[in-house]
Amino acid sequence: MTEMESIPNSRATSAHVARLDRTLKDLQKKVKEQEEALKKLRAAGKPIQEQPDSNKDIQLLQISKIKSTFDALTPVEPYAPLPDSPLPSLLALRTTHSTTNEAKSALVITKNDLSHVEDLLRKETADLEDGRLVENALQTRISALETAIEKHVQKPKAQVAKDMMRGLKNKKARYDMGTVMLVKSFNEFIDDHLAVMLAAEELGGPVVGELLDIDEANLEAGFNAQGKARKPKDPLSEVGRQKRIDEIWKPQPERERRAQEPWNETTAAAAEMREVTEQLLNNLVEADGGMNGGYVELDRESAAARFLVRSRVAQFHPKDARRLRLIDFGKDLVS
Repeated sequence: MTEMESIPNSRATSAHVARLDRTLKDLQKKVKEQEEALKKLRAAGKPIQEQPDSNKDIQLLQISKIKSTFDALTPVEPYAPLPDSPLPSLLALRTTHSTTNEAKSALVITKNDLSHVEDLLRKETADLEDGRLVENALQTRISALETAIEKHVQKPKAQVAKDMMRGLKNKKARYDMGTVMLVKSFNEFIDDHLAVMLAAEELGGPVVGELLDIDEANLEAGFNAQGKARKPKDPLSEVGRQKRIDEIWKPQPERERRAQEPWNETTAAAAEMREVTEQLLNNLVEADGGMNGGYVELDRESAAARFLVRSRVAQFHPKDARRLRLIDFGKDLVS
């Protein structure tokens, strides 16, 4: 800004300040006049009687005085600021500022309410969709049942019984096939992934799942006190290795030894895992779902048992850590 441009701005500011000063003095003058008039009224008048008098004549006189006072004040023009006074602008600015703040506060409240309503709408929409899906499923099921009932009504009882037996046999065949596939997948998982990690944990290595790239060389060399694989220096003799295997796991039966060679740590861990799982399944079936049955007596706390417990598949007896049972997922978990 140049010097010539700053001179008019300075003059405008000075004039505005002068108008503000005159307006302030004028308002102070009016306030003093009103205060003086109020003092005179208080000094000359009697105390105001707020409640109307019980006497009708005195009450009528009071009303007449009030009316006379209003009639005397009605012709008096109210105070208005001078034409060049900045007071109207200041009042308008104050009103605008107050309205803007109120609008901002209302906007924040409205946004919060809108967010809450949108969340509620999304929840209600999801519930409505779930309800429609359930309704469609129920209608489909009802239609299927009605169709089955019509077919059964039209057939003799002997034919209905044969159809039901045929359906049960087909379901059993499907379940048997599914069981075979599950057992096959389970055995493959043990042989390909789990057995070597179980053997490593038994030999003092990391817990199952902490180290995935474990091989037979690590099992042969063993692990140190920190659970890290030792560097193979002198290979362990076959006799010593078989002795170590027999000490940790059970010795392999002769018929299995002939059918499966060699009997190393991985195959021993896989065999133990299968044996423990089979015992757990058989005991659970024999226990018929009883909460106090289905336990297997363990010879020792093996890596296989610990893995099943960590996987939330099995649980130890609350008072005997040598007894293990499968968790019945249809009932509450026993602590």
